[in-house]
Amino acid sequence: MKRSTWVMGLVCVTLAMGVGVVWWKISGIPEIPLRPDVRGVMLDLGLPGGRRVDQGAEIYSESAVVWDVDAQVINYEKNGYEQRPIASLTKLMTAMVALDYGIDWDKQMDIRQDEYLIGGKLMLYPRETVSMRDLMYASLLGSANNATLALVRGLEVPESEFIEAMNRKAIEMELEKTEFVEVTGLDPKNVSTAYEVARMAQAAFGSYPDIGKITSQKDYTFLVGESGREHTMRNTNKLISRDGLKVSGSKTGYLYEAGYSLVVFSEENELKKIAVVLGGPSERAQDQDMRALLKKVGL
Repeated sequence: MKRSTWVMGLVCVTLAMGVGVVWWKISGIPEIPLRPDVRGVMLDLGLPGGRRVDQGAEIYSESAVVWDVDAQVINYEKNGYEQRPIASLTKLMTAMVALDYGIDWDKQMDIRQDEYLIGGKLMLYPRETVSMRDLMYASLLGSANNATLALVRGLEVPESEFIEAMNRKAIEMELEKTEFVEVTGLDPKNVSTAYEVARMAQAAFGSYPDIGKITSQKDYTFLVGESGREHTMRNTNKLISRDGLKVSGSKTGYLYEAGYSLVVFSEENELKKIAVVLGGPSERAQDQDMRALLKKVGL
């Protein structure tokens, strides 16, 4: 075969391949997305529900649920029954049990050095004190782990007994996949599901007005005992503290093993809905998912 013939053949093959690629690009064949478009399911009924596929916005969090408080049905669900670590959403159960025991709101408490754990914390100088009311706000609004420990200590109940009470309450509420091993949410063995978190939140925000009031505020200002220093903490839910979202209750959570989590109780347009996202890849994605969920159900 002549060299010129061989070269011409190679050129023809190359041109044919190029034309083929161009045709593939313009023919409308979709490319594989960088991230699978994982959508949830809109449910028409209560448990176990229907199977009408939702065509709304993508939900990035691993699990999500929208719970209709009045109808007691699920409006939206994505991996809603998958057990996951719930991080500081644990503090909702801690607050309920603390209120069950009874709180002396004006009792002054310090925060011990060994209570300064990782994560959110309330910073006090030596000999400074705060009230049990301040500790409850710091636990729920600011998600301060040391404030949560000091709050439980202030009840003068052994922590092991308190944790048993948390698990008993979960059983009474028929939360079969919810379990607690400590009071702050720092242990990934504190687990639940998006559906059961919604049920837990319904009890927290509906039956305990103090919890709903505290967690729906943008911020809280108080005076530190001994020094008289003024301290202001902002709600860790930036949809409230930054964006001004009006809710009747809320709680954030984050742990490496759990991802970003958020529960919101919204009452608008004569609708009462609790939306939950667990396992968000980032705080921004968590907030985006929450707005998408509320929009899906007309809020």
